[in-house]
Amino acid sequence: MFGVVMSKPELTGLVILGCGAFFGFVWGGAFGLALAAVSLVVGLVLFVALRASGTETSSTPAKGLSQPRTQILVLVKEVHARPQRAGKFQEIREPHQTDLQFEIFAHCWLVNDADERLRVITLQVSLTKPDGTTSVLERVPSDLKNWRLGRLRDELDSWGVRYLQAAQESLVELRIDEPLEVGATRQGWLHMRVENITPAEMKNATVEVEVIDSHLGSHIGAAKGPHQIPGRVWPFRVEDGNASDARPSDLASDTRGRSPN
Repeated sequence: MFGVVMSKPELTGLVILGCGAFFGFVWGGAFGLALAAVSLVVGLVLFVALRASGTETSSTPAKGLSQPRTQILVLVKEVHARPQRAGKFQEIREPHQTDLQFEIFAHCWLVNDADERLRVITLQVSLTKPDGTTSVLERVPSDLKNWRLGRLRDELDSWGVRYLQAAQESLVELRIDEPLEVGATRQGWLHMRVENITPAEMKNATVEVEVIDSHLGSHIGAAKGPHQIPGRVWPFRVEDGNASDARPSDLASDTRGRSPN
């Protein structure tokens, strides 16, 4: 007893191998060698065939499995990072400076691609440095009224002359308190804060926004560097009695830190 249960094809293959070797040795000569060679080929085919077929089926991937369809599309359109220290803007002295804090502003879009209205349960923003280190960013909610986005507008006057005009735009926070209707698109800004990162790491980092919907589905959008540093988001202070004007001193101090476009 060998202690191993063999199938009929395997046993037949071993018998043919044994017989071929025996008669080839007895008869000798060219005929004996030919008989031994034929027996070797036939025996090996019968012995290996069953096991080979078994290994092939185990490596075949299961059919009928498909990835779930994305329900909410998350897009991170642009990222601005403003270097600061102790709450004040700081010029970047060198790319590996370690004593800065960055105010991060991300412009995001959410698109409901499902066949039903979806509610966003939670939202999380993370940052991955070029070396692969990932950290969850501290969000600063309900603060965007104190910031403005600077843009250059390409306009045409009544005489047909085209000119560029600097303008400030309000930053509207991305809302997740109301559900997204079917096919609806929602956009807004997120304000985060991060420390212990150099300007070079910040410029080439990946900012990732993860949204969890009411079915506990996870949807992720990411923006890879290079990002805009120091960017075009500036602090805005409202004068008493005038909610539409920004202080000229604030605007002047910010323009010194702008990167050329």
